[in-house]
Order: sequence, then structure tokens, then C-alpha cells
Amino acid sequence: MSTMEGQIDDYCPKEEQKVTKRKISLSSCGVCGSEEAKYRCPACFTHTCGLLCVKKHKDDSGCSGVRNKTAFVTLSHFDQMALLSDYRFLEDTGRFADGATRDDLIQAPRTTMKVRL
Repeated sequence: MSTMEGQIDDYCPKEEQKVTKRKISLSSCGVCGSEEAKYRCPACFTHTCGLLCVKKHKDDSGCSGVRNKTAFVTLSHFDQMALLSDYRFLEDTGRFADGATRDDLIQAPRTTMKVRL
């Protein structure tokens, strides 16, 4: 037992190296080209490195930076994120339609005293 206890005490696992998981590939900035891209435009997928490059991208290309929620997605590219996006879009549409049916001003137009006479 003493030899087994000595082996357990001597065992020290090596420190695991931290692995940082990147969400974007190691591409360079599409605007300045000097730094590694950290961000991606949701509308046109241009890679940028910071706020200045994002603003320059929007000014130069006229991009709004807003993703097209109704864009066609092929079945081979349809994943859980696309499904969640579609679900949220339908929920927002339903919420908007429900709010319109509950609004008294939309259901009954305003009338003035001249119209009533």
C-alpha cells in the first residue's frame, strides 16, 4: 500500500494549455487590411477589426449593417440558428399583429364634431 500511495502522491497532471476558441476565421480586416478581423457585418459578411473600420465600411459601401431576415436559406445551409431566427421573426410578426388588433385608434377612426352633424 505504501508504494501505491507514493505513486499517487507523485502523480501531478500537466497543466492543460488554454485553447481559445475563435468564432471568426483568421482573416484580415476587409477595410484596412492591417489587423486581424474581430467582427463580421451581419448584412454583407465583411470582416472588420474595430469600430473605426465598421463605420468606414458603412460609409464607403452604403451597407446598413442590418441582416436581411427574409433572405432565402437553402435546405443544406439551414441549421438551428436559421430556425431560431425564423421563429423569432414569426413571433415578432405575431406580436405586431396582436398589438394592432388591440389598439383602439386603429380599430375606430377618429371622428370630429363636424362629421357627427
